[in-house]
Amino acid sequence: MSERFDPSLRDMLVILWQRRGIASMAFVIVLIGLLTLFANWQGNYRSVAEIGFSQESSVGKSSSPESWLGDRHAVTAQEIETAIAEIKGQETLLATLSVLRGEGVKLGNASEDGSLFKQLGILNPGQDDIAPDDHAEADRLNDLRRGLEASRVGNAAVIEVSFRAKHPEIAQQALLAIVETYLWQREDRQKSAVRRQLAEAVSQFDAAQTELAALESDLAVLQNSAGILDADESARMLDRIYALDEQAEKLGQEVVGLRLARDSRNNAATLDDLLAIPDIAGHPVVRQVSAQLDAKKQEFVSLDQRYGPKHPIMQGKQREIEDLHSELGDAAGKVASQMDVELAGAEEKLRLITDQRDQWEERMAVRNKSVQGQAALSRSVALARANVQEIGQQVQSLRREMAAFHGDAAILHAPTLPAATEFPAKRDLALLAIMMALFAAVVAALLRHYFDQRIDDAFDPQTIVGIPLFARVPDQSVVRNATTAHEEATGHLAVLMRIMSQGRDGETQSNPNGQVIALGSAASGDGKSHIALALAEKLSGLGASVIVLDADLHDPAPPKRTDHDSKNDADLTDVMSGLVDPDDVISGPEHEEGYQYLGARMPVPGNIATGMIDGQLPRLIKRLRARFDHVIVDTPPILSVADGVIALGLADVRLFTLRCGHSKRRDITHALSQLRAAGIVPDGVVLNSAQARPAYGKVEPAMATKGQLT
Repeated sequence: MSERFDPSLRDMLVILWQRRGIASMAFVIVLIGLLTLFANWQGNYRSVAEIGFSQESSVGKSSSPESWLGDRHAVTAQEIETAIAEIKGQETLLATLSVLRGEGVKLGNASEDGSLFKQLGILNPGQDDIAPDDHAEADRLNDLRRGLEASRVGNAAVIEVSFRAKHPEIAQQALLAIVETYLWQREDRQKSAVRRQLAEAVSQFDAAQTELAALESDLAVLQNSAGILDADESARMLDRIYALDEQAEKLGQEVVGLRLARDSRNNAATLDDLLAIPDIAGHPVVRQVSAQLDAKKQEFVSLDQRYGPKHPIMQGKQREIEDLHSELGDAAGKVASQMDVELAGAEEKLRLITDQRDQWEERMAVRNKSVQGQAALSRSVALARANVQEIGQQVQSLRREMAAFHGDAAILHAPTLPAATEFPAKRDLALLAIMMALFAAVVAALLRHYFDQRIDDAFDPQTIVGIPLFARVPDQSVVRNATTAHEEATGHLAVLMRIMSQGRDGETQSNPNGQVIALGSAASGDGKSHIALALAEKLSGLGASVIVLDADLHDPAPPKRTDHDSKNDADLTDVMSGLVDPDDVISGPEHEEGYQYLGARMPVPGNIATGMIDGQLPRLIKRLRARFDHVIVDTPPILSVADGVIALGLADVRLFTLRCGHSKRRDITHALSQLRAAGIVPDGVVLNSAQARPAYGKVEPAMATKGQLT
């Protein structure tokens, strides 16, 4: 028997068999509870989508996913976090609720039946006449926010957005509404900025033209008022300059357009990027080949449904499509090359016209140099013209940007339709429930065995602790014929003590001293004092002189005494303190049961009591055993104080008292360990409150009554 509870696998199997009742009950209860819980459990479906970001809003660029993946490294982490906050923001979610209700903004494939709105707590589109209050709207917004998750994918400029719902269609539809609402709002904000820039540019262009017209008018007035130049010649020169200026402006616009087309072509990475350029896509040859390619693709799609991709016809069609695609690329390349030639020619024409205009302006400046301020005014006119041209190019660029605008974010992967819940399937849950129920059954059995350390009637001290059983004393309060059974048990114990005493006297004829019997227990409440008094009564009934010495000074338990006995005021503490001689105390009348009793009337403090037991008890027992046949010492509990170990070490016979249903195995082990550490081994065990055996209580006791046992 070990104090530490560390059973082996074999011990655990034995414990499970012994506690099979509690284990079975725990298994059934836990299994039923878990199966009931899992049967009503409904997992969440998770739909996932991805949004990609580029460095800035794209103008005239492809919107394919590859282009977004190529630019996403330029987006900073702070911008990604801002985008995530905007997706989860109240503005986006409120617009999403409007989409899901069918009011206000309508985007994507939002559900038009009532299931989605019921799941999200949103009103049905047919219930627009019922205005939701603010509290209900806040609850719906919180429900939508709880199901939404958004996070960055690694270090890429990609956000993974997911939504959880009880049904897969609802998760997909809600996520689609959220993503499309966010992209629409983001693109609208970016377009608003471009529109503001265009309005400002147009306003600046109008002001520049007004300023130019005023400066040119002032210049003409100065030339006419100078009186040096012929008015008609000056007008003709001015008309010539205007004509050249108009031609230069038109050529400049053409050159700007061709340069922008060249830049777009140079930035184009694929054929689709080239075809996105209006000048290339609008060319007759390119348009014709593109139309043929689209027709072939439509024919391929229709035949693919009939034959499949591996059919010879389909392979031939595929080759035709590839040829047309190659032809379209060649045509687009040729058109692009022609555009380079046109750009070079336009630039050369612009240079010539600009040179002519400059020459005419120079001639006009020379002819009108005498006019005060004519040169300064001419420079102002030139600067105004350059400003008008620059602002005009900016206006044209912003208009093209508005025409070809798309935002800096796009859907890389559309919301998926979940095929299974995130939580394991019900079969896995059932297996989990069985495993948890088995574990709970094992734990319940082990806990029951661990915490139920009290001994029972089947306790065998010889097998478990290696100490023989001397007596089984039945409980008088629960056993039929309890008095008879109890007296027989204590009588047998008394006879055994007499036999042991006679055997000891036979071995040592020279020692006339009496027998010292010490009764100890692990803890209080084991019936040690009761057994001591009952044993003293039986020994005195056998004709022996007996004294009960209550050595438990911490908690004395004196027996009921007669009025005559109570006249003796001296007790054990007086004897040990040296105030009273032991012979004076024990010379009084015997107890009414025929034995002497010596104990304390009041409890003694711990250190004082231990000092008395350690210093005075050996001498007292030596004097008492010289006068009495049996000195029965009632010791304190071993685990409470050290007095019990000291008292047991002074005895000839050491009895260890246990009580069925009260004494605990851990306490027994701990107490015996303390005794063995002091070199003390109990001679026998007295099992108190045991069940009466058939030999007890059948007939009246045939033991010898009071008289000397020979």
